[in-house]
Amino acid sequence: MYPWTEAPYKDAAEKTALGGLSLDGFLSEWALLTLLDPVSSLENLIYIGYTGDHSSALRVTRKRRLDRKRQQSDRNVFQCFVFGPKEAGKSGLLNAFLGRPFSDSYNPTMDDRYAVNVVDQPGGSKKSLVLREIPEDGVRKLLSKRDSLAACDTALFVYDRYVYMGCRLSTVVNLELHFYLGSSKVDALYFSSSDESSWKRATELLVEVASHGENTGYGVPCLIVAAKDDLDPYPMAIHDATRLTQDMGIEPPIPISAKLGDFNTVFRRIIAAAEHPHLSIPETEAGRSRRQYSRIINRSLMVVSVGAAVTLVGLAAYRVYAARKSASS
Repeated sequence: MYPWTEAPYKDAAEKTALGGLSLDGFLSEWALLTLLDPVSSLENLIYIGYTGDHSSALRVTRKRRLDRKRQQSDRNVFQCFVFGPKEAGKSGLLNAFLGRPFSDSYNPTMDDRYAVNVVDQPGGSKKSLVLREIPEDGVRKLLSKRDSLAACDTALFVYDRYVYMGCRLSTVVNLELHFYLGSSKVDALYFSSSDESSWKRATELLVEVASHGENTGYGVPCLIVAAKDDLDPYPMAIHDATRLTQDMGIEPPIPISAKLGDFNTVFRRIIAAAEHPHLSIPETEAGRSRRQYSRIINRSLMVVSVGAAVTLVGLAAYRVYAARKSASS
């Protein structure tokens, strides 16, 4: 019996027309098992007859913090956390990643869900990508742990660009909102009292994750995906999205359409961001202020150090001068 007959492994890989696993699907399931439970992965390798050196069966990679310092990653398996508000298109993205057809029906995801597949890279190489969907209601619990982003290579934030303002025909109210993301200020968003802006919630999640990374040292590259690109977006949505990403120092939103099967090489771009872990890390206003404060303190300490050094040199020179003068007299 395969070791992945239950969640989170069940239905996490692409299947053939007959319902079985292709070679890529089989290898993808092993990659997911090894990522989440390396001990069970090794046990199952031995169970199916692996006779090689057990110590070399699994490769231990360096910590992601070191990857960021060295500005590169040589991993073959990357994990991407997928965030976003309800009905933004997170599940549709995972289904498309597994080659499953688009569906208009909405089935809310209650628990974390995984999707893993092999992504062909330019030059002919292959990388395994694990997408972990985080339900909106589960974000707070996830971020309650200090090292919750330690296993994350890239964070993806999905929003429904068609419901940017959440406009509906009933109970539309005009509320003036003031919230700051970097140096961005957004005023007078129109939305229904029963349906908050998908874009606004996605940016709130982005700031929460970015703040957590700044406070814990587990900052991760972040990408934003504008789902449902087959529908006409609001012009202001494009403007605000561009302004926000510029302020936070990340790439502009990537438009995709699961319905049209147009994913704009988003999976390759996720891997590219993970391979360059020092780039596309968002900076919040609080993080920017701390960095500027630290820079001022470091400069002040440098001035004090230089001043102290000059003083010591002056004292030493004076002592030499006084000694020579005393000897000559």
